[in-house]
Amino acid sequence: MPAAAPRRALPEFVDLGDAPSGRRHLVAVPPLPDPDEEIPDPNPDFVRALAVQGFEAIEGTRSISQLGPLISVGLARELALQRAARSDRRVVCRDGRRNVPRAIGLRIDRNQDEVAEAAVVLRIGAVACAVAIRLEWAHRHWRASVLTVL
Repeated sequence: MPAAAPRRALPEFVDLGDAPSGRRHLVAVPPLPDPDEEIPDPNPDFVRALAVQGFEAIEGTRSISQLGPLISVGLARELALQRAARSDRRVVCRDGRRNVPRAIGLRIDRNQDEVAEAAVVLRIGAVACAVAIRLEWAHRHWRASVLTVL
């Protein structure tokens, strides 16, 4: 019996109801996950870097768009809201210092096959803070869907 051919993404027709012409459009579908493929654990260096870069994005020293493929769209909106709140606080308190974080602790737990949660401790000068991250496996890489600085 011949070996099964690898599964490939097949185009799918999607009807756009808003289109005045009522034409159907061809939309590419991402490849289906291979059921035999094992999902790797998130790389600890990646998680540390994501925590530092997320903190910098909230502090305003890094653009949120630089995190583009690493975070979900909903998280980008949430980071923008957190950034605005921190910016207001910095203006009110007249705090113009640049905070340079360094990751000093990390813990990663896998709740489900496609979900991992991480806690990273950042040291900023003499102060430490925690960053909680929820990672989801999608399109063959880990992407953050929640990032909270405590």
